Amino acid sequence: MGRRPRIEFKGGVYHVIQRGNNREYIFDKKEDKEYLLKLIGEYKEVMNFELYGFVLMGNHYHMVLKTLDSPLQDIMHRINNKYSKYYNHKNKRTGHVFENRYKGILVKDDKYLLSLLRYVHQNPLRAKMCKELKDYPWSSDPYYRKNKGRDIVDIEFILNIFSKNRQQAIKAYVKFMDMGQMEESSAFEKVVAIGENQETVISKALEAPARKGLDEILYEATKDKSIYEDIKKGSRKRNLTTYKQTYIQQALAANYTMKEIGESITISEVAIFKIHHK
Repeated sequence: MGRRPRIEFKGGVYHVIQRGNNREYIFDKKEDKEYLLKLIGEYKEVMNFELYGFVLMGNHYHMVLKTLDSPLQDIMHRINNKYSKYYNHKNKRTGHVFENRYKGILVKDDKYLLSLLRYVHQNPLRAKMCKELKDYPWSSDPYYRKNKGRDIVDIEFILNIFSKNRQQAIKAYVKFMDMGQMEESSAFEKVVAIGENQETVISKALEAPARKGLDEILYEATKDKSIYEDIKKGSRKRNLTTYKQTYIQQALAANYTMKEIGESITISEVAIFKIHHK
């Protein structure tokens, strides 16, 4: 049976994941990463798409982009085909460089987009390739921190979500990226299944909000990094009780169990119950 065609929308924002064939390390050298970025920049001009984020790892890469004039499949074909020829020629090899198909996951809304961008930037942190996001040179994170808006990354759209004032937006962006919450890959790498009624499935995917992570709920309940970190460490300070109650109430409303909530802040399920019923 042949593969079903992808469902794509003009003007859609996509999270793209492309891995090396058999997860081989095809970006392990600096010049390989530089060449891929050069290709992305060249085809961005030729095929007219907006790039909101990226990260280049040893055996795969992520991009967050918005299609404008060209379909996503054409963009990916051009970039991957050109890189494959470069890589095979350079290493005097033949055969597939990439897995047969990239993942192209439709981004549902701005809130999901911000968490997605944080997930993309956290890839090297999760792989223990750096201690802080700002230390990794092969992602779009430095473009936002340094306000490099006329480069390969289109930073305006993301920063405007935080604030129309550029300096305030950058400050809010940095705080959001560095707040300590690690995004879960399961929320960002699952492709929506496409059945016969494709438009209905896509419509439901766009309407259904992604469930917030527990760390995100906790940070929204505290709105303070030091309080957030104290609660995460299991601190029993009395001044934290009100924040814990707010967090527990919001987490329960998001359908988390008391056991899951307790594990997220290093206290028992019984303690969660007692705090909730004070």
